[in-house]
Amino acid sequence: MIIIVLIISFILDSLISNFIPLNSILMPLFTLMSLIIIYPYFNNHKNKYLLACFTTGFCYDLIYTNTIIIHAFLFLVIGFIIIRLNLILSNNYVNVAIMAIIIIIIYRIIAYGLLLITANITFKFFTLFKSIYSSLILNIIYVVLLFVITDRIATKLKIRRSN
Repeated sequence: MIIIVLIISFILDSLISNFIPLNSILMPLFTLMSLIIIYPYFNNHKNKYLLACFTTGFCYDLIYTNTIIIHAFLFLVIGFIIIRLNLILSNNYVNVAIMAIIIIIIYRIIAYGLLLITANITFKFFTLFKSIYSSLILNIIYVVLLFVITDRIATKLKIRRSN
């Protein structure tokens, strides 16, 4: 189920970004949101989860951004944060939405910082703020729906997950 969730999210990132303009209020980060959903299915195998985060980020780099290691590093950092958040928060609809908000904010801040360091372009703080709030709506809806779907499938198929 882990691979299916990642592949569907990966494909949806591409499909949705074809229909929604880049300057829209709905910016998909579905692949990143899928990392929140898949963590409990690793049953406390943190190293395997971090490897999945790195691999997903590496594939994201190759297919969507044509950079090497930047998103692999970002997804790995986000994976560490998701592990820590799961120690604090239990798995339910509200907490998954809270985790999504935290992850989006941290992801955008780190990506913004990397762009400031590596690019010759200067960004305004408003650009960071706009990228954060434009990512929240669609991704929170997606992560909650994905949680509901995976939770029902896991219950039906009796797939174990850690809480």
